[in-house]
Amino acid sequence: MVVYEDEDLIAAPRHILWRLLNDHLDDTKILTIHPLIQSQKTVSRTDSEIVVDRVIDVRRKPLKSRWKITHQPPERARWEILESEGPWTTGSYLDVRYEDVPGGTHLHARGDLSIRVLPFFLSQKRTVARVLNDVNTEDLSFIHRYRF
Repeated sequence: MVVYEDEDLIAAPRHILWRLLNDHLDDTKILTIHPLIQSQKTVSRTDSEIVVDRVIDVRRKPLKSRWKITHQPPERARWEILESEGPWTTGSYLDVRYEDVPGGTHLHARGDLSIRVLPFFLSQKRTVARVLNDVNTEDLSFIHRYRF
């Protein structure tokens, strides 16, 4: 596993980010936000926790995984991989905290992550950072649809 930490300032109010996070729980809308997710099916849901099965396109191969997503709005969100063919290794997680600041929302992310299907000659640390950066780019692209 790779310890991952990052901080970011998103030029959007926290309630808009939570709208985006809630859209990630919609089995249809997630496919628009992240095109490599081929399908998502909700397995269970409580007030703060949802378990979903996802099929993700990894180098043109559909891989299944089960995710537990925990929301504690407006301060914290977390996802954890419960079962996985890939891309993430079972046990990988990311915890994100949100704080209102002038100009938007401050995010502090921390997790332990590993990519299961990574060729041995590629760096886990650099690839984890690149993949999460790509996911962030997709999120930021989608968030502009909310016209805040």
